[in-house]
Amino acid sequence: MSLLERAHAHAVRLGRDRIGGEELLLAVFDDGVGHALPDALGISRDVLVGQLEKAPSSPAAGSIDGYPVTAEVLDVPRSSGLAELVVGLLAAGGGAARVLGEHGVTEERVREAYARIWAPFLDENAVWGSSIACRPMDPPAEIEALTSEIAEYRRRKEVAVDAQEYAQAGLIRNKEKEVERRRSVLIREWAATVDPVDLAEAVVSLRAEVAALRRI
Repeated sequence: MSLLERAHAHAVRLGRDRIGGEELLLAVFDDGVGHALPDALGISRDVLVGQLEKAPSSPAAGSIDGYPVTAEVLDVPRSSGLAELVVGLLAAGGGAARVLGEHGVTEERVREAYARIWAPFLDENAVWGSSIACRPMDPPAEIEALTSEIAEYRRRKEVAVDAQEYAQAGLIRNKEKEVERRRSVLIREWAATVDPVDLAEAVVSLRAEVAALRRI
């Protein structure tokens, strides 16, 4: 059952004719990583679920896959992971955000809780509640910085193409290629230092998360 289907089931159970942020969050808490999120945030799951179920209902503002949904649900990118989904609901400012806000939940707390949940799957020495240290399998900061730089060049290139400034777009593309070459060299150097077992465990965990997202 997809996340939307589970959210719809919650809406029907609560006598609501649309999926709101509350129902979407209830669906997130149903199983898997989402089920562990309230505890990771330091909040009683039962209390949080009860508050979401009693939150005031908002009207439908559109639909997704045939399901009527509220504006806050429409605002959450469907390609995002579960952590990004919760962060998106916080940013939307609807009923789900109000309930989470009563417990002092912020974007930073959500990301920290999500990292804590995944830590045992990625690091056998991880301790619940400890900070997540940078491991050899983590890409160097320079690689991440170059990745962000490439994304910015691509954004600027698209803007130039939309404005029909093709000469400028070509110059930006050349810079993008140069940064891609630099990043490729760094990735190859970093890959030579990664423990294959650590990498395999990370890939297995990532595939599980991707499979869950495809069911959304």
